[in-house]
Amino acid sequence: MSIRFHRLGKSDEDRMAMSRRMFLMTTTMAGITTNAMLSSAAFAASEVLTEAQSTSLLRMVQDIYPHPDFLHLSHYEAIAMTVMTNAEADADMAKGLTDGLDQIDAKAQELFGVPYAKIEDPDAREGLLRHFQHEGFFQGVRWTAYFGIYDNKDVWPLLGYEGSSAEHGGYIDRGFSDITFVPEGPTLEERMADVQS
Repeated sequence: MSIRFHRLGKSDEDRMAMSRRMFLMTTTMAGITTNAMLSSAAFAASEVLTEAQSTSLLRMVQDIYPHPDFLHLSHYEAIAMTVMTNAEADADMAKGLTDGLDQIDAKAQELFGVPYAKIEDPDAREGLLRHFQHEGFFQGVRWTAYFGIYDNKDVWPLLGYEGSSAEHGGYIDRGFSDITFVPEGPTLEERMADVQS
């Protein structure tokens, strides 16, 4: 198995580059709201997973959607708790999840000599996860995390998204020029002078 490290060599600006339009598209595609999922519930082992598997699941969620500068550990823990709760209610899902986490740990032991959660290099962990990215258990965790982060009104302010503006007069009157990830453009006076000359 080859492991790709696609994040190596990118600058901080490249890693932060998500356009407002792409973010809006992402959150619009999400069909359900999961506000309750990211409550301040304490992270704990489930009836289905061992403590080691719970740790691997938490690390997996963090590695699939890495936002260390924005999200707190409690956000990731709540997502992992949701995955575990869903698995407790479905025996097939529980088996797929436990088998999948065991496979990830086995591959980590084979390649790095340590369990997956103890691999220090985030790029190495990502490369390892890419080997399992098309598996059903992985997609289940991925989509639970996706909705738990990007379709959650409690998380939006942490990511700089103000939510829908339609009911507040649209983006022209609310938040149109609040974004910080686009370079500052010319002022109205500079544009008018440019047009008139």
